[in-house]
Amino acid sequence: MGWVTISLRKMALKQRTSNLQYRLLQISQERQTIANQSQYTQRFINAMKNQQYSSITNSYMSAVKELQNSAASLDPTSAEWSAYQTSLDQAALVQSRQQMALDSIFQGYEDALMADVNRRDQQLEAEQTQVETQLQAAQAELESLDQAMDDSIKNSAIKLT
Repeated sequence: MGWVTISLRKMALKQRTSNLQYRLLQISQERQTIANQSQYTQRFINAMKNQQYSSITNSYMSAVKELQNSAASLDPTSAEWSAYQTSLDQAALVQSRQQMALDSIFQGYEDALMADVNRRDQQLEAEQTQVETQLQAAQAELESLDQAMDDSIKNSAIKLT
C-alpha cells in the first residue's frame, strides 16, 4: 500500500515541477519583454533628442547667417565688427547652454527609465532564483520518491523460497 501513496505524491510532484518550469519560462519571457521595451524607449528618447539638437542647430545657424549678412559690409577694425564678434560668441554660448539643458533633461528621462527597468528586472531575477530553488527541491524529492517506490515494490513482492 505504501507505493500507492508514493505514486500519488510522485504525480503531485511531477505537476509541481511542470508548473515551476512553466513559471521559469514566463519569467524569462517577461525579462526579454522588459529588455525589448527598454531598447525601444531608448531609441525613441534618442530620436527626440536628435530632433531637438537639430532644432537648436538650425536656430543657431539662422542667427549666425543673419549676423553674417548684417556684418558683410563692416570694416574688420571697426567697433561694429567687435560687436559682431561678440554677437557670434553669444549665439554660440546660447546654443551650448541649450544643448547642455537638453542633455540634462534627456539624461533624467534615461535615468528614470533605467531605474524602473532595473527594479523590475531585479524583482524577476529574485523570483527566478526562488522558483529555481523550489524546482531543485521538487526534483530532488521526486528522485528520492523514485528510490522509495522501487524499495517499496521490492519489499512487497511475494518471495518464493
